[in-house]
Amino acid sequence: MREQYSSYDECVEFFKEAQKNNPNLFKVQTIGKTWENREIIAVSVTKNVDSHLENPALFFTGTIHAREWIGIELSISFAKYIMEHIDYDPQLNEILDRVTLYMVPCANPDGFEYSRNHFSFWRKNRRKNADGSFGVDLNRNFSVGFTPNKDTSSNVYSGPSAFSEPETSALRDFVIEHKNITIALDYHSQGNVFFPAHNFIHEDAVDAIDLNLLAGNMAEEIRKRSGREYGIHMGKPPVHLISGSGREFYYSQGALSIVVEVGTRNISDYKEHMSENIDENLPALMFALSEAKIIKKRIFFLGLKILQQVKLLLKKLN
Repeated sequence: MREQYSSYDECVEFFKEAQKNNPNLFKVQTIGKTWENREIIAVSVTKNVDSHLENPALFFTGTIHAREWIGIELSISFAKYIMEHIDYDPQLNEILDRVTLYMVPCANPDGFEYSRNHFSFWRKNRRKNADGSFGVDLNRNFSVGFTPNKDTSSNVYSGPSAFSEPETSALRDFVIEHKNITIALDYHSQGNVFFPAHNFIHEDAVDAIDLNLLAGNMAEEIRKRSGREYGIHMGKPPVHLISGSGREFYYSQGALSIVVEVGTRNISDYKEHMSENIDENLPALMFALSEAKIIKKRIFFLGLKILQQVKLLLKKLN
């Protein structure tokens, strides 16, 4: 079963080959290195990729948890879909003329390879901790709500400090440097559910309507393709479930940020489950990509509205 999934080296080679064959469409860059010296790659996809920063962008991250292999496979499948359709699909061309797709196919290369080759249900990265144990849960290592945890053996051990890990530092720096990101989708398994971001003090997010609309429309694209119903959870989970997550960090940087839990298993059986989960998520990704340019306008007009309110307030005070 494991041989039916791409290795990390095969993933990197696939995207480098895509860049070689489609130099105006794909750009691969190294954004950091892991503890075991693997390159963390980010892939830019847009028409005229040299001007990728000029367009609003969708940011895709996959497999930040080592055992959740669906993210890396979905990124490869989405790239294949783009390459197979770019020559004759007018909708895809119109979208990529105006929008950039950024993908970090695998945010946890060391952990992913350890999961593939040693222990399938490994979750963390491969930092060697001071007590000789291994691993930090990278999705607890971001800064928003970071909560210290001294239990290094825990599956949710958050690390010695926020952004202590090369993987999360690389993601942080990439997002900060790319102000054009308007939507961030973090792909996990399992659950068939969308988890939109909310602010960390558990009040309703300012963008709650936009987040729910985005998730709802993506869920509808999945339902139309496969008949599967994805849930949308905009609730208020216990603090320890969300502390230090990438989702909230991306949201803090101005992106509409959603975790997408795909499938019903951490590691699906490829033939029976994963291929159909990938297939149903491709139109949802296409929808989100098309929305990235609209979200830019929403943010712009929201900024104008706030500015107008500040001006009115200052006028009253004077």
